[in-house]
Amino acid sequence: MRMMTSNKGQLGCGWRAFTLIELLMVISIIGIIASLTVVGLAAARGKKEEAAIKTQLAKLVLAIESYKKQYGAYPPDNPIMASNNPAWNPLAYELGGVRRSGANFTSELDPAHTIRTAGPNEVNHYFAVAGFVNVTPPSGKARSFITGGGSGENATFVYVTNAVSGIANAAMFLRVPAEHPMGVTNVWRYRAYPVNGRNPKSFDLWAEFKRRGGGTNIIGNWN
Repeated sequence: MRMMTSNKGQLGCGWRAFTLIELLMVISIIGIIASLTVVGLAAARGKKEEAAIKTQLAKLVLAIESYKKQYGAYPPDNPIMASNNPAWNPLAYELGGVRRSGANFTSELDPAHTIRTAGPNEVNHYFAVAGFVNVTPPSGKARSFITGGGSGENATFVYVTNAVSGIANAAMFLRVPAEHPMGVTNVWRYRAYPVNGRNPKSFDLWAEFKRRGGGTNIIGNWN
């Protein structure tokens, strides 16, 4: 008579344990997939930032050209800082417009923001200028060449800082929608009629931003 045997209790129910080599291979494959995913996300983020910067650049160039059409010249830059630190420029005030009341300038981009000329002479401290061109009396409204509004509505354009020591009030700058390579607050850089610039008969406007993987990317109106 034939004896029947049972596999019960044996490790032979259709599967077997992974060997160490197989486990290492699986872990390696998972690691490769994860790294490719991270690289892909970083690349997508970089492209999104570049697109946002280029969109904002186009709007600012249009605003600057509209300003020139009205005033006959491009917005002034900072005569002292323009060559070695073009981030310190009065573009937010000139393109956004201000109202003057005595020694105070109130921004049209952010009516809660005021910068002074008297006392500590803050406008001069920041921009080495006595005042602004695109200005109107307090009863009027200066023309804004850029849309979207101040602290909130205009936040895509405007950044307010009090980085200069000894000055009570903050100053306003145009913000770049991307991280700066040095980790500092990123604002648009500007020079008007730069003799040794990219556009010597016009203006240079550019953004510096962090390159994924290290380094610096630059997008400007000469690209």
